[in-house]
Amino acid sequence: MVTQASSIFRDGIRPRGQGTPPRASEPSTPRLVTPTCDTSVDGRLIAILDAPFAAGETAHTGFQRKEHELGAAFAALSVSDSRNLHVRLASPKPGDTLAHKFARMTLERRTRLLNFLADARRREALAATR
Repeated sequence: MVTQASSIFRDGIRPRGQGTPPRASEPSTPRLVTPTCDTSVDGRLIAILDAPFAAGETAHTGFQRKEHELGAAFAALSVSDSRNLHVRLASPKPGDTLAHKFARMTLERRTRLLNFLADARRREALAATR
């Protein structure tokens, strides 16, 4: 029988995150993520995201241009780089500047670009058959 003073956990063992302090081997602060892609690729993608609109360019046209430029940069990546980048952009980690800048795009644009990255293996297979 469980009383107010007794623990609901068997043998006083609580699941992680339920009032138990983190173990010494578990970091209590978020770790910074090191990019798995080439940093020159990251720099180029960040430059596209940070680029100002051209004179007289509307926001709609400017963001559409950036989406197309990102798509062209994604198309140049290998299948493994595309997979790694897809993982990073789909689930931004603390300290990943590229992923956080990408996350500021609208949901529709992010979804199209993530789907394009996820489709790298099919694109490569189709290119090999031509």
